[in-house]
Amino acid sequence: MARFDPLAQLRHATRDHARLSRAVELTGASLERLVEIQFVDRSIALGSLAFTALVPLLVIAAAFLPGTDGLASELIKRFHLRGATADLVREVFAQPDAVRQSISWLGALLLVGASLSFTRGLQRVYERAWRLEARGFAGTRAGLIWIGGIAVWSTVFAAARDSLLDLTGPLASLTILLAGDAVLWLWSPWILLDRRVEWHRLVPSALLTAVAMTAISVGSIVYMPEAIGRAATHYGPIGIAIALVSWLVGVGFALTCCAAVGAVLGGAMDEWEAEPAVDDKVSRS
Repeated sequence: MARFDPLAQLRHATRDHARLSRAVELTGASLERLVEIQFVDRSIALGSLAFTALVPLLVIAAAFLPGTDGLASELIKRFHLRGATADLVREVFAQPDAVRQSISWLGALLLVGASLSFTRGLQRVYERAWRLEARGFAGTRAGLIWIGGIAVWSTVFAAARDSLLDLTGPLASLTILLAGDAVLWLWSPWILLDRRVEWHRLVPSALLTAVAMTAISVGSIVYMPEAIGRAATHYGPIGIAIALVSWLVGVGFALTCCAAVGAVLGGAMDEWEAEPAVDDKVSRS
C-alpha cells in the first residue's frame, strides 16, 4: 500500500501556481532538514549545555564587566521577578563581590574550556543545517570569539538596550529588540561557521531567530515569574535551576528550528535571485 504523503498531495494540487508550489516545496524541504539534523536531540542538548557551561561563564562575566550588577540582577530585570522569588534568585546566584574574590585564573580558564562544549554544540547545529563538514578542534578559535562576544553582549550591550527600552514606547521597544537580536544572530552563525557561508545567506536564519528570540523574551516576562516561583515553592532553590533549564531547552528548540529552516531558505536564494530574470524573459516573449 502506498504511503500517504500530504506534502506530495499539496505539491500536486499547487503545481500550476508557481509561488504557492514553491512555498509547499520549501516547507517540505524544511521539515526534511529538521529531521535530518535530529532537531529534538540537538535542542535538548543545547539547553543542557547552556545551563552547565554558559550560565557559570555569564556569572563571572557579569561580575567583572562594567555596567552590570551580577547575573542575579540581570535575571531579575529580564524576567521581571518580584518579592520572594527575586530574593531567592539573589541567594542562589553569587553576588559580584563574592565572585571576584573567589575566582582564580585557573578556574576561569577551566570554565572557558567547559563553555566551549556549548559552542561546539551550537556550531554542529549550524554545520548540520548547512550540510557542512564539522571543523572539530579547528573550530575552537571561532568558539572562543563567540564566547567573548556573547559575554559582552549579554552584559554591556544588554544593559544599554534596557536603557533604550525605558526611554521608548512599546512599538519602538519591539523594534529595538528585533533589530538587536537580528544583528546578534546574523553574527553568531557567521562566526561559528568560520565564515564558510556568505553573510547574506544567513539573513533568513537571522530574521527567523530574531523573531523567535523576541517572542521568547516577551513571553518570558509573563511565564517565567510564575514558573520560577512555582518551582521554587515545590523544590526550593533547585527549582530555579529546573525552571531555567526548561527555559533554555525552549531556546534550544528555537535556535535549532530557525537554523534548519533558515539554511533551507538561504540555500534557495540563488533560485530566488534568478526568478526576475526568468519572469522578464517570459514577459518579453
